[in-house]
Amino acid sequence: MRTAIGSATPLGDDFIFALSRAIPEYAFERSAGGGLVVAPNHTDGGRKSGEAYFQLRRWMETTNAAGIAFDSSAGFRLPDKSLVAADAAWLSDASVAALSEEERSGYWRVSPEVAVEVSSPSDRWEDVCAKIDAYLANGSRFAIAIDGVSAATYERGNAPAGLEFDAKAISGV
Repeated sequence: MRTAIGSATPLGDDFIFALSRAIPEYAFERSAGGGLVVAPNHTDGGRKSGEAYFQLRRWMETTNAAGIAFDSSAGFRLPDKSLVAADAAWLSDASVAALSEEERSGYWRVSPEVAVEVSSPSDRWEDVCAKIDAYLANGSRFAIAIDGVSAATYERGNAPAGLEFDAKAISGV
């Protein structure tokens, strides 16, 4: 279950990094408003996000898509100042090359071109879909939410050529 904790002042990257190191069993993100978002991942959730990452990597390898795939532990600082970690994400080599050295330090200052979110039973579907919309609003090319229970999907943007996700394999239904 994702839990948001408000903050009087926006929480910095260093604080979130230190918190992540101190409590590695939880995933910490920052909302656009600067509040802390805590998203612990159950074992089956890890399997599902792993499957999403696997499918993204397989697409890269079968289509020779030049870029980098990221798993659920990679944080991205979006233009709206939120700090998020998709279950799987991808950036093309061209997008990585366009980032300055500063933008590639710590949490990269970029919205992934492809972002995949897999909901857990404790997530509100509306919240997961709102996160997909936020990726697009911040510059992502394609984002998809996959319901980890029913395999329903919510897609926005334009998927790169040949990129399709098997939602049933991810959800296990």
